[in-house]
Amino acid sequence: MTSGRLVCISENIYKLRQQDRIIGCFLYDDFDEAVSRVEALVVEKGTHLPRYILITLGGALNVQGKKVLLPIEHCRSIDLGKVKTSWRKESLLNAPTAIDPKNPTMAEEEKILDYFDLKPYWSADPRGETEDGSDA
Repeated sequence: MTSGRLVCISENIYKLRQQDRIIGCFLYDDFDEAVSRVEALVVEKGTHLPRYILITLGGALNVQGKKVLLPIEHCRSIDLGKVKTSWRKESLLNAPTAIDPKNPTMAEEEKILDYFDLKPYWSADPRGETEDGSDA
């Protein structure tokens, strides 16, 4: 079962906010080592709010690499053509993947978000309160 809430965008379209137009940029870690090129954004349907960047790690010639969905919270646009993450390539290689990374299921998203120490974005309380009722 797919979530149906997400759509994959592989071009910098006008519906994306200017700061989210990072498709084709290169992802670097905090040590300025190249990790991968940003292939696509996985965004919420309708709002085009980015949730993940899609990258491929490894692979050569006719061998396909591992497709990784990196939560957008762990990325920041530095300048034209450059995106940074605090995650090293080796750690990203250990991240769980989705069977179809362009359309992950909610269960796959939960595993991915858990690996990156994030709570599911769909369970966030819009009022800004924590589970115990106090303000965040």
